[in-house]
Parts: sequence; C-alpha cells; structure tokens
Amino acid sequence: MKVIIIALLVLTCGTVIAQKSCYHHSRLYVFDNTLTPRPFTDPLGRKPQFPFLQRINGITTPELFLRSINDTTKQKMYDREFKAFDLLLRNSGFWHGYKDLNLKNIRKVFITPGTIGNLGFYDKQKDVMNYEYVNLSPAGEDPQGVSAWKLTNAAGCFFYILHTCGNAWYPNETGSEGTTKSGKTVVVPMKSGYCKTLVVKTSLLAPDQKTDSVFRPVDLRINYYKGHITASNTKGKLYDTTYELVRSKDTLVHFKDRLVVPSTLDSSVKLKIFVLCKDSMATMKIPLTGDSTKMTDALLSLKVVLADTTFDKNITHVEKDCNNKWEISVEAGKSYNSIPRLDDPTQHTQTNGAQLTGTVEISRIFTRWFQLGVSGSYIILSYQDDVNYPGNVPGTYNTVYLAKPIIPVQLFGKFNFGKSVGWQTSLNISFGYTIPMNGKIENNGVTLTTNPNLKGDFTAGLKFGVAYYFSCHVGLSASFTGQYFNNKSDLTNYSLFALPVQGGLHFRF
Repeated sequence: MKVIIIALLVLTCGTVIAQKSCYHHSRLYVFDNTLTPRPFTDPLGRKPQFPFLQRINGITTPELFLRSINDTTKQKMYDREFKAFDLLLRNSGFWHGYKDLNLKNIRKVFITPGTIGNLGFYDKQKDVMNYEYVNLSPAGEDPQGVSAWKLTNAAGCFFYILHTCGNAWYPNETGSEGTTKSGKTVVVPMKSGYCKTLVVKTSLLAPDQKTDSVFRPVDLRINYYKGHITASNTKGKLYDTTYELVRSKDTLVHFKDRLVVPSTLDSSVKLKIFVLCKDSMATMKIPLTGDSTKMTDALLSLKVVLADTTFDKNITHVEKDCNNKWEISVEAGKSYNSIPRLDDPTQHTQTNGAQLTGTVEISRIFTRWFQLGVSGSYIILSYQDDVNYPGNVPGTYNTVYLAKPIIPVQLFGKFNFGKSVGWQTSLNISFGYTIPMNGKIENNGVTLTTNPNLKGDFTAGLKFGVAYYFSCHVGLSASFTGQYFNNKSDLTNYSLFALPVQGGLHFRF
C-alpha cells in the first residue's frame, strides 16, 4: 500500500483546457472538424424545424416571436416541434425553457453567407430531428445576409433561429458583430488563427521496491465430513445424501513471501498531439497497469480451507416402491368338493373327481400389504351315488350335479407378505352369497326327472397364495382355497366344501 501511495503522490499528467463557460448540452454545439462542411445553397424552408417561428407564418418582429411561442393553440398544433424547441432552450442555458425568453434577449441579425456551422432540420416523414454541418450560403436570401433571431440568455450565451425556415443555427466560428451603414447588425465570422497544434509529453516516475520479502500469516482450517446415503422417499429419486461435520481444526502458520510488489507501474513516456480550436478541451490520462502475478498485500493473511468427506456404504440395495392403486386377477384350475355321507347301509356315495373352476378378482390397493375387493367364481358341485331314483338303472351309480356351476359372489380382504417386485405370499378372507345354476341328476348319460333343487345361501372362504411379480404391474400366482357352502337341497340336508387349486395372472395399475 505504501508503494501505491508514493506512486500516486508523484503521478503527474498534462491537461490542456480551453473550456467555454456556456452551458451547451445539445447536438447543435458539437462539431467534427475532421469533416468538410457540405455547401448549402438550396432555399431555406424545405425541412422547417420550428414552423411556428417561420417568417411565412407571420413572425416578423420580436413581439410576434414571443406571442407565437406562448400561444397554447400553436403549442398543441406543433406538439413534437414545440417540445424540441423548449428542450433546446434548456440545453442552451435557458433554465426555464421558453418562459425565460423576453423582448430583451431576442434580436434580429444577419448571418454572413459562407459561414460554417450546424444547421437544424426536421424530417417529418421519418420523424427525425437533427443537425447538419454545412457552409451556409442559401439561395433567395437578403443580399446583406441570412436573416435570423439571436436568442441570448442571462450568461451571454446564444444561438440563432433563421427567419425563413425556423431552423436552429450555430456557427463553428463565433465571430464578431458589426453594423452596416443602414444600421443592420451583421455577424462576421473569424477565419484566421482559429486552430493550433499542441504536443503534450507525459512521464511517470515510480520508486524502487526495497523490501524483498515478508512473513505472511496463513489461517489454515481443516474440516472432516461424513456423508450418509439413505433411501429416498421422493418419487423418482432413489437416494438422499446428508452431510455431517465430524471434526474441525484451526491453526495459524507463517511463511516467507517474496511476492510483495503490489503492482507494476506503466512509466513509459507518452506523446500526444492535439489540434485545439476555440471551445476545445484536451485531457491526459496516465494508466496504472496492475501485474496479476505480483498482486500481494503483505498486511492481509491468507485463508486456506481443506475438507475431506467419507460416505456410509451400508446401503447396497433399495427396494423399488410401486405406487399402484388397483389390481385385476384372473385364475383358473381344478376344484374338488366334499362328498355327503348318506345314513343308509344300502345306499352309497363317491367322488366325481376334479371339476373346472375359475375366479375373477378386482381389488383396491390401500397399502403394499393390504387390499380390499370383490370376486366372482365358477365352481361345479357334484358327486356320485347309487340311490334308486325314478328312471335309473339298478346297480349303477348316478352323477348328481348340485350346481353346474355355482357362482359365489364375495367381498374379500387380502393380506400380502413380501416385496412389491419379486416373491409375495398372500392370505384372503372372503364371504358372500352363492347363486346355484343347472342342478340335475344323470344316469348313463340320461338326465333323470329328479332335481336336486339346491338353494342359494351364505358362503365363506379362506385362500392361500404364492405370487411372483416381474414388475410393478404384472405377476403370476398359484393358490389353494377352502370354500364353505351353506346351501341346502331337496335330496338331503348337508353342507359342502370346495377345494379349488388354481393358477393366475395379475395386473396392477
């Protein structure tokens, strides 16, 4: 820091200023002396800038000039042009705009033809208002010169409004005013000795750096973290990671730092050449170039933070969580049913073998382990006996179909054990009502006249199943069911059990 302060104290630069005291904050007063002014010989009035100030509109005296700019009707009629005129006044030192104008600061003068300066114009079709650098020699003007209104503010600064076109005008050469024999005021431009060439030489002296090194403090901090990877409860995200600061250590050490020069000063000699005219300003600025390889502040300590993180690896697998709400299953297989025992030593019963069976289930999945639904089954209840029914052949067995089929319609609750995807076991508890159909007795293929006449009644079941789900949506199963029927027939008073063994296909969504 001491080196920078000393360097700034010895910093020198050259400044050449020739600045006017007038407030000129408009494009009207900006000249580019590298350009050649365009000869302007056309008649004025083709692109009037402020038409409410044109001579063609009756503005011939300072009194009429003031009356026109204070006319609210004309202000509304020429809204765009009037606002630009008021802004030009404010940017020329008339701090309150058109309200600063009075008869004392409005004079009629003549501009000498051939004067160089900025001429205003307004292109109404393009809505562009700007200034052009011209040699003012318009056709059709008074032989004494171009008539204009000279507007002068309290500080003595001025600009012109030309009578014919109502356009603003400001000469690049201020010139002097004279009076003709007829008493008219004429502006005579000053054409000689206007611009000068100036050469400015600047140099900068920087002192030598005497200190070769410093002992710099270092604030060293070491942090040890532990990361925990856990299963995520967010849908579509498998893992969550949390961090825990286990231990932290702070210490202060020092080292010898040789990079103590804060910057390298650009002290090479600079030569600048300016062309200065009136109302010009030249400023010299000396750059201070920093050296990024040596920007070291010996008074500040360095801060170094080291961090290390270890992660738990005890989670090797995350079970997939399925968000299904419904399940439809279709099962088919064979069913065995119990045989009624007749209390008669001369009449006997025997099994009719396995019969076709099927089940359709629709259930709502409330959680992974519990479902509630409704089912419908197709079960055939049959057996054989040697009862002497009318029309049978003595000494042969009859086939008794108590129902072909009987349809249990039941509500069930299903309890699941296992994974959503993979192996799963289940337990169903159901109850409902049975609908028996097509009861009959056959003997040697002939249907006898006796009808078992099985009645509909209460039924209940207990079902065990094993399933494997390939995905969240499809699985295969095998099940065994014990189904109780409380139905009674006209032949005998008994209750039967069916034992369906089935395989099934399950769809979850």
